[in-house]
Amino acid sequence: MKKFEGLKKVSKRKVLYYALIVSISYGIGNYVSPVSSVSATENYVKTDSTTQQFSEEAMLSFMKELKIKYPETVLAQARLETGNFTSDIFKENHNLFGMKVAGKRPTSAIGVHRGHAQYRDWKDSVIDYALFQSYIIAKLPKNNIQEYRNYIQKFYSETSDYLTRIDRTIKHDRSKIALAYQMNGAF
Repeated sequence: MKKFEGLKKVSKRKVLYYALIVSISYGIGNYVSPVSSVSATENYVKTDSTTQQFSEEAMLSFMKELKIKYPETVLAQARLETGNFTSDIFKENHNLFGMKVAGKRPTSAIGVHRGHAQYRDWKDSVIDYALFQSYIIAKLPKNNIQEYRNYIQKFYSETSDYLTRIDRTIKHDRSKIALAYQMNGAF
């Protein structure tokens, strides 16, 4: 036992967090690689013909499968960042969250186009958000919705009224969100 006396005691939460990150990273193995820039002429992204077509319900179901926390906030972010799933960044990059390529955490992005991360399909964008969320939640002083919302306002958004806009989106579509969750048995 003297071998381990000088080692710092690590909390079970941190050990589980790192185990989760390693598991997720291992699971998406080939996605975690240096990301190259993609020019407009190289914008075509080859997708598997079995890839599920995007729908809000499919996204909610996949979020549930990945155990993404705070789904109302995350869905509102997707709606805001994509202009209700109509933006060019969403259509061309399959980017649901306006994400830039991560520099300090694993990512499922395959490149950069128009200054934003590009993904093989919409599911890879949701996977990247799950990686982002697990990375930041581990850094928060408390694991709760308010700390999470404060983080995205301060570090994720480029606007000072991001949370106000998220709340407006949630309030405006609360019944639609609730219906979508019930349809999927989500959350």
